[in-house]
Amino acid sequence: MVYRPNIIKEKINLKRSVYPLIVLLIVIIGGTYGYTRLGEEANISYIDGLYMTWITISTIGYTEVVELDATGRVFTMIIGAMGIGSLFYILGVFMENLVAVQLLNLRGNKKLKKKIDELNNHIIVVGLGRVGNLTINELQNKGIECVIINNQFEEKDKNILSDKFLAIEGDATEDDILLAAGIKRAKGIIVTTANPATTLFVVLSAKELNPDVFVVARADDQSTIPKLERAGADRVVNPYSTGGQRLANFVIKPHVIDFFESSFGYGEYDLSLESIDLPANCKWFNKSLKDLNLRVVAGANVLAVVRDGKPILNPGANFVIQKNDKLLAFGTQEQLKKLEDFMAMVTD
Repeated sequence: MVYRPNIIKEKINLKRSVYPLIVLLIVIIGGTYGYTRLGEEANISYIDGLYMTWITISTIGYTEVVELDATGRVFTMIIGAMGIGSLFYILGVFMENLVAVQLLNLRGNKKLKKKIDELNNHIIVVGLGRVGNLTINELQNKGIECVIINNQFEEKDKNILSDKFLAIEGDATEDDILLAAGIKRAKGIIVTTANPATTLFVVLSAKELNPDVFVVARADDQSTIPKLERAGADRVVNPYSTGGQRLANFVIKPHVIDFFESSFGYGEYDLSLESIDLPANCKWFNKSLKDLNLRVVAGANVLAVVRDGKPILNPGANFVIQKNDKLLAFGTQEQLKKLEDFMAMVTD
């Protein structure tokens, strides 16, 4: 399903039935009074007058309570024309609104909005072109919750949508669309649009709405990279440059590339490189990697430690962990899970 926030603005025009309804009520009241006056000699009640009015405007046409003369028949034709016209107009508007509700799928739209509102630390992907599709497939392989924003979804795009891949139809340069995607609760946003101006606007809007969100932007032209970085993008990727480097490395270092292709997320080993943030109450601080013995406990390797925003590569056994350090650990998914569990055990 695709959530369309703008549908809420497309209010169904129920006011169109107000004026015919008023006319219908006037006809019923006037008809009831008129038939009562016409049958005054027969001493008919207002219920009889209402009955005469109803069988006229509803085209039922049962036996008349009042014997009508020429004046009564003219009165009946007037009541019939006005009453039948207004009644059928009201029914037509009702059916039109009913069909509109079914086509817009307002109930399904509200359910999808609720699902998106419940997401937290998810990823937002803007754009569903070739690069966007590849990005979404990668996130899907990792089992990461994702919200996709695109101006318009076609039938062929709906096969990628699932419970973890919710979609919003709209312009990502509008703040309302980003807010509907949960930008304030999102872990990151990936902007894959090919238009540099659109990408720049989305980056600016995303950072303004959530300064802490991690923004990755696509740049087909190297000259736009500094502009996107100044706009707030944390990382800027040129897919053509990356693709060219990969093609060249297949020839230069084929065995290395084959190792990464077969191991990182796709092969039997399912190796991964994870960034681990140490909590403030972690007992690893002021201890060396030798004392922690992480390699034996979990099987994962610490490839680098990020301190003050700078990576310290291949730290030795005597390297001491300090507060605010981040570990870059390498291993299988099982080993990394053991490492996180071990960290939780030695946390106050």
